[in-house]
Amino acid sequence: MICMLLEDIGSDFSKELVKSVANAIPAGRGIKLIVLPGKYDDGKGSDSIHDYKAVYNSVFRLSSLCDVDGFIIHLGSVNERDVNNEQIYSSVMDKHREVPKVLVASDLEDVVTVNYDNETGIREAVEYLVNADGLTKFCMLGGRDDNKDARVRREMFEKCLAEYGITLKEKNFVNTDMTAKCVNEAGRLLDDNPDVQAVFCVNDAAGQGLYEAMARRGLKAGRDIMVFGFDNTRMSGELIPPMTSIGSDEMSLGQKALELLLAMMNGDSAKSATVPTRLYGRESFPYEMYDYNRMELVNADPAFIYRMFDDCFYRYKSSFIDREQVNLRRLFYEIFYSILIAMKRRYMSIETFDELAKMVDKFFEKGAMEYTDALKLTKSIERIQVGINHVQRSLAATVLVNRLFSRMKDRAIMAQSMHMISRENNYASEMLKMESFMIGSASGNCREENIYRNFGQLGLDNSALYVFDEAVDYSGGSSTVFPEIIRLKCVMRSGELYLLSEERQHCRVSDVLERDELSSRCRGFVAFPIFCRKLIYGLLMCELTDNIYERGEFIAMQLGRAFALCSREK
Repeated sequence: MICMLLEDIGSDFSKELVKSVANAIPAGRGIKLIVLPGKYDDGKGSDSIHDYKAVYNSVFRLSSLCDVDGFIIHLGSVNERDVNNEQIYSSVMDKHREVPKVLVASDLEDVVTVNYDNETGIREAVEYLVNADGLTKFCMLGGRDDNKDARVRREMFEKCLAEYGITLKEKNFVNTDMTAKCVNEAGRLLDDNPDVQAVFCVNDAAGQGLYEAMARRGLKAGRDIMVFGFDNTRMSGELIPPMTSIGSDEMSLGQKALELLLAMMNGDSAKSATVPTRLYGRESFPYEMYDYNRMELVNADPAFIYRMFDDCFYRYKSSFIDREQVNLRRLFYEIFYSILIAMKRRYMSIETFDELAKMVDKFFEKGAMEYTDALKLTKSIERIQVGINHVQRSLAATVLVNRLFSRMKDRAIMAQSMHMISRENNYASEMLKMESFMIGSASGNCREENIYRNFGQLGLDNSALYVFDEAVDYSGGSSTVFPEIIRLKCVMRSGELYLLSEERQHCRVSDVLERDELSSRCRGFVAFPIFCRKLIYGLLMCELTDNIYERGEFIAMQLGRAFALCSREK
């Protein structure tokens, strides 16, 4: 069993980290992944917010109560500066001292860590902006002072600018909480630097806040100010215009963390590692890492074709590929090899064209757009198309090839549109399901039995609801003790609801993570605390799905409200 202790599962960075770990777990190894998500608490917010986060973080208790074989930990406050912070260090590290663990984005010296190579990607961006664009006026939207990556990225940015005689002055830098809520801080940076030419955002979330601040001032990224972020999350490609971002090259943080952890769990030694980074160019800062030169196109070199795929569909290499799925990388190779060979031989038959058209359709039907950004893909296709047209030796063959390229762009746009429509429909459907659950749970006399009978209305195909016999009052904070026993009231298994009999409900809290009522085909699970104010009623265990990162906390909150209503009725 591998347990991930995570800061804010709803952030884009955390979502990417969890997905990369889950996707990298080898099939057939019997490895179970459990995510315990918490909330970062800087202690600065209102008392109600501080209390909410404190109760929410009670879910971390499971990590010390249950038997776990290995940990992957991403908590922004676990770093060398906090080694003397008893609450942070002892609660997270000392209790797990004998268990193999890998920390992500941490600079602790006595444990195995995985970090980005912050310098390479930043240097790549600065060199291009200074040398190619001739820019000299830079600013940075920074992060939290207690965040290791935020500090290092500022240091690296200042270092790279200094090599060109550019100084990052005090007015050129603003700290943020590293979320999209940093609109005011971003606005202050823009107002203090009206002549700024480029802004480096400490992460993609801060970049989103900068976008909003720019929009309020009539500014556009890529036109008025060059903007680039860090982490290369999916959100960076969904912003308008898409945002250039620095991300991992070849292997993700999650993949590397899992690789090191599995080695340690097998009894092998492991050393801290650094994941290489590169700059992924988009509209906010036009930049291309590769050129498709004519000689490579003419030779139809397999390595060149695979490089094209890796450049266009850069997320594919860090994703789990099921044996039952189509190998998109190989399919892409077959399509482009046939195209390049046809250009080389100056001939393409109608039969070959029809076969390639079907392969193109299949390529996008099997989810190719999951691994790229729509605009980046269409521009890459156009660049390849221009290169091929330059070396064309047969007008007839070129006409057919250009029709295939047009088909690719059309299928890419259609696939992206269908994805957006599906996401909107799913959101509306989920709201209706929640409405049905709340109505069903509160109908007549509000009783807990109604919650269990209507649990299937929540749309969680694989999930389990654990409930304490008596709500735990968390007014005592970290000194509060969980009861020894918890009850498994109901289970959703592959979309079917099962209400457990009294004798099957009994469960020790220390065994919660090991129960196997949920489908073994799930790639992982996440546990959310069910609470209202300072009363904790139980735990919600859900399958790791694409939408659970945003929905899970909301569903757990509504369950907490339902239990609170039932308690009042009593």
